[in-house]
Amino acid sequence: MAYKYTPEKKKSNARLYKEKPLASISISEFEKPGNDYLVNLRRFCISFGLISPGESRIGIVHIMDLLLRQRQKKRDGLDSYEIMKALYSRNVRIVYANVLRDLRKLVGVGLVERKGNYYRIRENLPLKEVISDFVQPYIINKILGRINEYAEAIDKSLTAPKAA
Repeated sequence: MAYKYTPEKKKSNARLYKEKPLASISISEFEKPGNDYLVNLRRFCISFGLISPGESRIGIVHIMDLLLRQRQKKRDGLDSYEIMKALYSRNVRIVYANVLRDLRKLVGVGLVERKGNYYRIRENLPLKEVISDFVQPYIINKILGRINEYAEAIDKSLTAPKAA
């Protein structure tokens, strides 16, 4: 007698998708900043979760450096090809697709904005103002609010009387 596979019917309330976060941010703390600009910028990027500690591919740090230095010269920002050209002139060898990925990360955390084909530090503001005006209220507080909603729902579920 041959075995015949018969797939079971899926439950109607089963999820057909993976849980994907709407937004995520990973925050780390390091010791106080020193005098070395690139070390401070690297730790800033690690603190935001843009790169991992010990990661050797730090193109995103060079892109941030470029955008920070160009913020006064080019008020509209730089397009991705200008960024690539500037990185290659600094002997930073990075693939174009990785530049685009890093720019998407920077836009995602709210540090950089995209207008048309141009990227710039959000409204050409100092980083401290960008964090206090855009990142903290719109990303961090929003995520913390949702975490509090989950906590309330969990507490409510645990204290609700069980149906017999």
